Amino acid sequence: MPAHRIAGVCIDLSDMRYIESKDQSAQLLRLAIPLMVRQAAAYHPVSYGLWYEHVAGLNPPLSAALTARLEGNRPLSEDDVYQLYARHILERDAQVLETLQQRLQVLLETTVREVGTACDESGRFRQTLQESRSDLTSDASAATLQELVGRLLREALRMEATTQTLTEKLEARSQEVLSLTRQLNEAHSEALSDPLCGISNRRGFMSAAQALFDSEQGLDGAALVLIDVDHFKWVNDTFGHLLGDTVLRGIATVLRDNIKGRDVAARIGGEEFALLLPQTLLQGAHSLAEQIRLAVGQMRIQRIGTEEVIGSVTISLGLAIGRREETIDELTARADAALYGAKRDGRNRVGVA
Repeated sequence: MPAHRIAGVCIDLSDMRYIESKDQSAQLLRLAIPLMVRQAAAYHPVSYGLWYEHVAGLNPPLSAALTARLEGNRPLSEDDVYQLYARHILERDAQVLETLQQRLQVLLETTVREVGTACDESGRFRQTLQESRSDLTSDASAATLQELVGRLLREALRMEATTQTLTEKLEARSQEVLSLTRQLNEAHSEALSDPLCGISNRRGFMSAAQALFDSEQGLDGAALVLIDVDHFKWVNDTFGHLLGDTVLRGIATVLRDNIKGRDVAARIGGEEFALLLPQTLLQGAHSLAEQIRLAVGQMRIQRIGTEEVIGSVTISLGLAIGRREETIDELTARADAALYGAKRDGRNRVGVA
């Protein structure tokens, strides 16, 4: 995989995007599929991402982990797939994010130094003007005047050149900042987003929860809703993993359409989702959870390529309201207990801590 130099930093494009041609990617697909068939996990984008990077030789640490599993004849489960993806792809993306942030910092420091140099030149020019003014007397000779004019002309030309150089450098720096900012936003979004559902992943969810915990209010008054798809293994086994993925994307759409403002929706595991609702009363959070439960219950699984309805899906939810000085783990444990209670009581309901 070739590397490109961006704003003075060499960044391997495998850290940012895939650049293989159509023919190359088709060959990689042919290599990846036989490996995926041997696994217990479904054929979804996260699973394919692992094997694509493995057969393409883009990710040596990931390849080492996958090779060990293959040699030990230990097929990957869904949980294994997501754990490997988080460890070897999401963490790498986070490192790319850190590299871009460091480069942006260096760029800003360089710009400050260049502006400082220009200010020094400006001060020197001002000093020359002051000295020339004192030398300019009513009885100054023609030779003195000529020497003064020459000195001022030389300083003016030097100042013009300095200004022109600074302008060019600042323009170049501006383009670099725009490029880095765009890459930074892309890397940040990719590192915190679930590739299948298009909402936050576990890392993004924990980042938002930590930010809320670190705020002045903390988790006090925040609602946490944990969501689990009922009998999802049955859905996959009965209708296939492609329809299973469609179900997950549909649930993510329901979550996204029912939150607002600072609310966060995330897919935190295979068929597990979470909602973080800052400053939300129990009644409001419970109403939202019920609204989401009903909306998902109205979803119908259709056979691919037809309008034939072949099934439906339900979810169970666990709700907990944050307490003063409560940690993220403590709040999660209470919401998880409420979710377990909802499943124990028959599923397709909202449990409240």
